[in-house]
Amino acid sequence: MSALAQYFRDQTISEVVRGGQVLDQRPYGTIATVQRLATDLRYALDRASYGNIVALTQEVGLYLKQVLDLFETPDIKKSFDANNKWDVVEQVLNRHLGGARELSQRIKMAESGRRVLSWVSDNKFDPAEDPQSFSIDAQPAGANAEAWLAAYRMTDEGKRFPGVTENLRWAVGLPSRDANMQIG
Repeated sequence: MSALAQYFRDQTISEVVRGGQVLDQRPYGTIATVQRLATDLRYALDRASYGNIVALTQEVGLYLKQVLDLFETPDIKKSFDANNKWDVVEQVLNRHLGGARELSQRIKMAESGRRVLSWVSDNKFDPAEDPQSFSIDAQPAGANAEAWLAAYRMTDEGKRFPGVTENLRWAVGLPSRDANMQIG
């Protein structure tokens, strides 16, 4: 996500510094980095799913359906004092997992991540591809990578991410890095 987002940040900077795309078609960002990481991601998903990502998705979907059906049973709903399965999920989150603090951020990460994975799976990543056509093809995925990073940085793990700026640390109520160094 970072490499894809950084590619488009670098491209924007190159257009500003150079005065537009007409002066030079090649952006500062490197396509090879994005292509290599995307190919590695695709390979890792293939290995994790034993070569059949569709079977893995169906299996995970089946498990999710079984868990949600289990949450819908009367005895489970009664034990959590819930009216439906979603109330059970909320109660489990609150009682056992520290609450449902970051749901909107996690939902944004899931949706953006799904769209980037879809782009990765549909792309051939030809090393001879024209930079301009790559940029046009990758632009929606780049926007989703930025959205994923923005949502991630608002989660507990993301707040500790070293790429978080001082302004963002202040905005989410975290102490500055200097204060952390004095405490630690």
